[in-house]
Amino acid sequence: MSTARALGKFGVVGGTGFAIEAVLMTVLTHFGWTPWQARIPSFLTAVLATWLLNRTYTFAGRGLERRSVEALFYIGIQLCGAGVNLAIFALCLLQWPRLLQMPVIPLAIGASGGFAFNFLASNAWLYARSRATARG
Repeated sequence: MSTARALGKFGVVGGTGFAIEAVLMTVLTHFGWTPWQARIPSFLTAVLATWLLNRTYTFAGRGLERRSVEALFYIGIQLCGAGVNLAIFALCLLQWPRLLQMPVIPLAIGASGGFAFNFLASNAWLYARSRATARG
């Protein structure tokens, strides 16, 4: 599969993950959670969903044979991307405190930075080989 096609599919899956995270974070903040607290369960839910979708849709037939090992590597990549995402998220909230009332805006800005890292790392490292030749 071409990199451009994989990027397109990764974008669709990422958009789905973003929607899952945004909805869950919004619901939790309406129940009194701070945006910081709500990011934990919303992020973990989105990571699980995107891993399953990327494994079966974006990078079908690529990656590691063992799902558990692949999942751990995927989580590691996502955590690094989350570092980028959260740094941008935090800078937005610190720079523009009024965004605390609309946390989806800094979430979207942060997601764009994390997206680039996550795609490059997933495509180049985790899903670089077909499952038939990958060992893990």
